[in-house]
Amino acid sequence: MLKIKDFKKLQEILMNSWPAQHYYFLNGWVLRFTEGVTSRANSVFPINYTGDLNELDRDIKFVEKAYQAYNLPTIFTIPEYFEPYGLDVKLIKNGYHQAGCITHTMIASIQELRNEIIDDRFSYIFYSERINIFSTFLAKYSKRNQHAQSVLEALAYRIVIPQKRFIVAEYKNKVVGTLMGILDPHGFLYIADVLVDPEVRRQKIATSLFFKIINEWGLPNGVKTIWLQVEIENREAMELYKKLGFKKAYSYYYLEKAFDS
Repeated sequence: MLKIKDFKKLQEILMNSWPAQHYYFLNGWVLRFTEGVTSRANSVFPINYTGDLNELDRDIKFVEKAYQAYNLPTIFTIPEYFEPYGLDVKLIKNGYHQAGCITHTMIASIQELRNEIIDDRFSYIFYSERINIFSTFLAKYSKRNQHAQSVLEALAYRIVIPQKRFIVAEYKNKVVGTLMGILDPHGFLYIADVLVDPEVRRQKIATSLFFKIINEWGLPNGVKTIWLQVEIENREAMELYKKLGFKKAYSYYYLEKAFDS
């Protein structure tokens, strides 16, 4: 089981790797606002709580008013450890419901990874920023439209201290896959935006992107640990990551309360 200090460290790395547009800090909670694009960037991270437990209802109401000011629903990220104890029960009693499915955070040391051969039939191109062709591809094949992708482009520009790289796979001058890597100063490489054109899946493009960024960018820059997040309903991805040597570090889900306009 992940130690509390290690869990808090990962949460800190995650917030630095996925920087919100606006922040507000309330008694140890971190409130994040980013135009409603992604729950991670628009939710409360209850990593610490330094408030008075007798005033917990007041703090929850304050949080709700803060998100209402942005015309957003109030969302709490609920991982396996949060503060204060019993917050999840309190939120459910106050009308919150689970939004989406449970997500696993999976982790592997660089020594634990089971290396795979990179498919050289495809071209792999690195970029230092999340360029438009990257976002356009994701808008076409993911759940988020072009506007949402433009918001995420702006989010990516806010990643300053962690190093970042964006890689696309091309075949006959057509983008067929994407992957984002964010490397923090302690050697934690966060992998996200892994997507492959449905017409060319099951050709190990995702795996090739994965090891391309690790071998040619991560290792020269001191990567020690790889980590990523995957919804438990995405069984294909879950099996792939287990095969590569990843293990579950912790799980989380969202509790949401709709904004009554």
